[in-house]
Amino acid sequence: MDRNYLNVDFSKGYPAGADIRYECGVCGDTLPSMPEHSVACKCRNVIVDVDAGRVAVKDSSKFRAYVIEA
Repeated sequence: MDRNYLNVDFSKGYPAGADIRYECGVCGDTLPSMPEHSVACKCRNVIVDVDAGRVAVKDSSKFRAYVIEA
């Protein structure tokens, strides 16, 4: 699978979709952008809170989003 990294404009929110994942540049974890349950990377720099319907990123310079391409 190839990763097609996206240019994220944080003023417009975080991209989301079934084929979009988030990557933490601190710990290297990747997370689905639309998980069934809330998830966070190991270092908790990136958190996807399903109940609140939001994404929280502590250090946005260490955040990337990409589309999974088969």
